[in-house]
Amino acid sequence: MRILAFIAVLCIASTSCAKEDEKTHVGVFSNEAEGFKTVTVMIHDGGLAYFHAAVSGQIGEWEFAEPESTLSLKFFDPSAMKDQTLNLRFDKKTRTYGMIRPGEEAKNDPPYELHFISDEIPDQMVEAFKMYPAKIKQIKAQAAAEREFKKRREEQLERERPEYERIVAQIKAEPKTVLAEEFHSRELTDLGQYPPKIRAFRDTLTDHDVTYPEEVLVELINEIPDDHHSLRVLLFQRPELAGKTLTRFYPKALKWGELNYTILANIAKHPNTPIKVVRDLAGRKDVAVGATTPAKYRLEKLERANKNQ
Repeated sequence: MRILAFIAVLCIASTSCAKEDEKTHVGVFSNEAEGFKTVTVMIHDGGLAYFHAAVSGQIGEWEFAEPESTLSLKFFDPSAMKDQTLNLRFDKKTRTYGMIRPGEEAKNDPPYELHFISDEIPDQMVEAFKMYPAKIKQIKAQAAAEREFKKRREEQLERERPEYERIVAQIKAEPKTVLAEEFHSRELTDLGQYPPKIRAFRDTLTDHDVTYPEEVLVELINEIPDDHHSLRVLLFQRPELAGKTLTRFYPKALKWGELNYTILANIAKHPNTPIKVVRDLAGRKDVAVGATTPAKYRLEKLERANKNQ
């Protein structure tokens, strides 16, 4: 009877030890660093884990290879539409994890020895693990839809390329072409991009290797509606605008700047803008700091240059 009881105790102890050994690689582990160097991994026995580094974290699936004592964490990368794998080597004696990374990649890494912290995973994370299957399904579907949308846009751009290039050539040969109202439309295609004519016009405005006569730019500034800010922003970047022209439009730009300060910021940064206009803008309290900051920076830069002369 005593022998049977002893065997029973041994069996219970063996089962307990086996369960304990089985779960040694599960739990909460951290490098116990501070701030942005903090690295934490929460490994749930349900096959999911949460890896947190710096200010971001991600849930993924894990597999543990017993012979190598290696834990592989698999995370879905929406931008690449595929899984990324992170490998950790587990030390059973110290119950710690170490990051497995190629030598050069690991040079600037924070300390990645992750010490055992607790067997208890926070309830919020356990709930997040429960929601993960539905969430990752949604994320994958959204990523696939975005990729398909991007593909359709690229295909449309390729189909429209001959017309686009023809219009660019036309604008370069005769810049006055863009004074036609059809070039000023703000309507987008079903795929959320400008049609070829509008894209050609806007792209030539951002390309400073394309020359625009100043009188064409001035006429455009006068003609387009006051609320067509995105186009006006491009116009005030053009190098052909003279100082007297920028000064003349400055009072209007203060009004336009109430809804889009980038127009004023471009005037502040324009090399032809007279310094008196820049000083006035830098000292204003009635416009956004997004406009006054570039003006102040330009004055500071000018002051440094004068001191170094």
